[in-house]
Amino acid sequence: MRYLITFISLVLLFLSHSCTENKFIKTEPQIVVEGWIDAGGYPIVMLSQIVPVSEQEIGFNELQDYVIHWGKVTISDGEKEVVLTGKKSDDYFPPYIYTTNKIRGEAGKTYYLTAEYNNFYATAKTTIPPIAEVEEFIISCENEKYCINAVINDNPNESNYYKFFMKIAERDSCYISSNYAVIDDKNYTFPCSIPIEQGRNLFYDKDVASYNITEKDSLFIKFAQIDSVSYNLWNDYKNILELGQNSFSRYSTSIRSNISGGLGYWIGYGATEYLFKPYNHENPVKLEK
Repeated sequence: MRYLITFISLVLLFLSHSCTENKFIKTEPQIVVEGWIDAGGYPIVMLSQIVPVSEQEIGFNELQDYVIHWGKVTISDGEKEVVLTGKKSDDYFPPYIYTTNKIRGEAGKTYYLTAEYNNFYATAKTTIPPIAEVEEFIISCENEKYCINAVINDNPNESNYYKFFMKIAERDSCYISSNYAVIDDKNYTFPCSIPIEQGRNLFYDKDVASYNITEKDSLFIKFAQIDSVSYNLWNDYKNILELGQNSFSRYSTSIRSNISGGLGYWIGYGATEYLFKPYNHENPVKLEK
C-alpha cells in the first residue's frame, strides 16, 4: 500500500462483499477515484475502472487496462477552478496521476473534485483540517531492530482524528500507511505514545523480515489530522486488514467512500512531515513545504 490505498486493494475490498462461497456477482462498471491534497501540497488524483472479481487470475499487464489515462479531473477551492494535467508517474500505482501546481492546499479550506471519463461522472469534496504536529519521537533499539513511537497531544474540547504514514527513503517511492495508526481522540488519553509501524508495500518483493527498520534506513514520517469521513475510510481498511488475518472471523462491511457517482476517496490532510535516521537518536527534522 502506498500513501494511498492502491487501486488493486481498494477495488477488491469494495467488492469483497460481492463474493461468497465461491460465487461471484457481476458488478457494473464504475469509476474509482483515489485522491488527496495536503496543507501546503498539490492535489494528486488517480483514476481507474473497477476490477471485476472472478476466479481467473488477473495479471499486472491486464490491470493496466483498467487505468484511466484520458479522464478530466477538475479541482475547485470555491474561488479558483483548475483542470489537472495527466502524466505518467512511476512513484505511484497505478503509474498515472492527475495533478497541478496551480492550486495548493490550505488548512481550513474545502476542495471540490469532479472526475469525468466517457459515461462516468464522479464528484466529491473534502476539507483540510488544521495541521497536526508530533510533540516528540521516542526511538529504541533491540537486536538491531529500531522501534519508533510518536508522542502526540490533542485538544480535549474538540473531536479530532489522526493518521500516520511512513516512507523508507531507500525503498519506497511514496508514503505507505502505517499499520493500524488511525486515531479517534475519544479512544485515547492525551498526551499518548503511538507506535509507528511500517505498512506492507504491495510491490516490494522482499520477505517480511526485511520490513524491520535498520541503521541503514532514512525515514520520512507523515502525521496528519483528518476529518471524520476520512477516518471512517481508513478505519474500515484497518479493520479489514486486521480481521482478514483471522480465519475465525470475517469483516463483511465494505470500505465507506465519499465519492458520489463512483468509488474511492478524496481526502484533505493537515499534515506535517519529518525526516530522520533512527540510529542517530536525534530529533527529526520537520520538512518545510
